[in-house]
Amino acid sequence: MLAAYGGFPRRYPHWRFGSEYLRYRETYRYGLGRIYELVANTYPVHAYLLKGNTLLAQKLVMAHVYAHADFFHNNLAFKPIPKDMEAEMAHHAAFVEKAMERHGARSVEEFLDLALSLENLIDPHAPYIQRREGEDREEERERPPDRLQVRPYLDPYVNPPPAPPKEAEEGASPIPLPPRPTRDILGFLARHAPLAPWQKGILEIIREESLYYVPQAATKILNEGWATYWHTRLLLPLLSPEEALEFAELQAGLLAPHGFNPYRLGYLLLKEVEERWDKGRFGPEYEALPLGERLTYERPTGLGLKQLFQVRTIHTDLSFLDSFLTPEFALRQRLLNPEDLPRFAEAKKALLFRLTNGGYPIVELVDANYGNRGELLLEHAYEGVELDLKKTQAVLENLYRLWGRPVHLKTVVGEKETLLSAGS
Repeated sequence: MLAAYGGFPRRYPHWRFGSEYLRYRETYRYGLGRIYELVANTYPVHAYLLKGNTLLAQKLVMAHVYAHADFFHNNLAFKPIPKDMEAEMAHHAAFVEKAMERHGARSVEEFLDLALSLENLIDPHAPYIQRREGEDREEERERPPDRLQVRPYLDPYVNPPPAPPKEAEEGASPIPLPPRPTRDILGFLARHAPLAPWQKGILEIIREESLYYVPQAATKILNEGWATYWHTRLLLPLLSPEEALEFAELQAGLLAPHGFNPYRLGYLLLKEVEERWDKGRFGPEYEALPLGERLTYERPTGLGLKQLFQVRTIHTDLSFLDSFLTPEFALRQRLLNPEDLPRFAEAKKALLFRLTNGGYPIVELVDANYGNRGELLLEHAYEGVELDLKKTQAVLENLYRLWGRPVHLKTVVGEKETLLSAGS
């Protein structure tokens, strides 16, 4: 149940959590998977132990979780993320439940379906943007100075409008909307779409929860590698002979080389970083050597552990792999065959592209008054990969349902610039 709820004991009511619960239950029932660890980025960090685990498995999970807690506390990607999300998720649940009482469970759940289909239309960098003092922000211009600062989904209730809104004046506003292209499409809709207050509140809830999970998706490889590195380092000296075999079995399952395993890649790459810095195999002196000589070049330094803590602090998966995933490592760990070495750079680029923006296409809202008709114009940042047209059209239709006017998207189809539309 906790896994289905994303690691929190209470979430807003929606059928997708029930669907996730059934999937986890059947996977566990038929022996296709087992949840050994479940940890939430809160303060203090909350983690859960599975009753059926052996004593050694519980020790491993606790050591693993302590490393996750260290990562959550020290990695810069998590610095602006709120640590009170357990209480905040409960507030979200209460808000949605109250909306269901007032407006009907069916209508609220249908709107949740609509909002959740757009949950990736956020700016993943929004929590990290700090504007200079005096630089205008759209949300600050709209809020009078005497209004209380609260969560966006509560604003209509805590700060009701002082007077009924006036009818729109003739002529277009000289200020463009949005002032600059934005990836925060969900936030824009929550502020400007012609929706009821409870609907805008739900959009803000979906946006806030999506932003909370962004750094976890952006650091999956490094975070799991860090936790695996430390549970191994902490437990190995403490194992009894009877526990050694069970630990080896658990570790082998965790680091299995089948498919894309973030635990294995992160752990092995961290070990590689530690060993290379300990043996002086990083830096211009090392990089200048031919590939064959690099594999044997060693100059002891003792800096490996210090470098690991720096890596834990400043990197996400993208920068981690970009900086440290080398041909030497790939050959040593048999991630590629020697005859495939000329294609390493291309394969690495494809992996980094897959990790960019969580694997989702980058789309910006450019104009909310396209053609001076109050229509939305979006642009897809085309980087050689075309959109799935069926899914794209479904998203545009849902945006149209929220905005109430036609929605357009500029993209590339068949190497030609194309304008896809919904509602027109």
